[in-house]
Amino acid sequence: MVTAYSHNINAQLVHALEQVAKHYTQYSKGCNLQKDLVLTKNQYNNFQKLQYFKLVSNTETGWVPTQLGMGFMNGDNVIINPVATFGKEILDQFHEAWDTSENKPKITHISKIRNYEWKGREAYKQERRSTLF
Repeated sequence: MVTAYSHNINAQLVHALEQVAKHYTQYSKGCNLQKDLVLTKNQYNNFQKLQYFKLVSNTETGWVPTQLGMGFMNGDNVIINPVATFGKEILDQFHEAWDTSENKPKITHISKIRNYEWKGREAYKQERRSTLF
C-alpha cells in the first residue's frame, strides 16, 4: 500500500522563502542553500517542501522564488495549504486522496502564517520616496 502524505506551510518555511526572495532581489540569481542562506537544520531539511507549494524552483544558478512565491511573500497571492504528495507526485486539491483526510486543503494568505509585513526592495524605495518632504 502506498500512502499519500500531507505537508503544511509554516513560519519556518516562510522564513526560508524570505531568505531566498531577499537573495534573489539583491543578486538577481539563484542561491545555494548552504553557502548563501542562514537556515536552521529544520529549514534546510524541509526546504524542498516549498516546491510542493510552487513557491521556489531549482535552476542552474540555484534556488529562486517563483512568481507565485514572490506574490505570496508580498501578500498578493494565496496558496493552497496543505498539499499532498503521493510518491514523487504532488496531488491537486481535488484528488480523491483528500476524501479520507481530516485536514482539507484551503486557500491560505501569508498573514495566516506570519504576523508582520514583508517588503521587497522596490516597495521600500517607493515608501521612502513618498515619505520625503
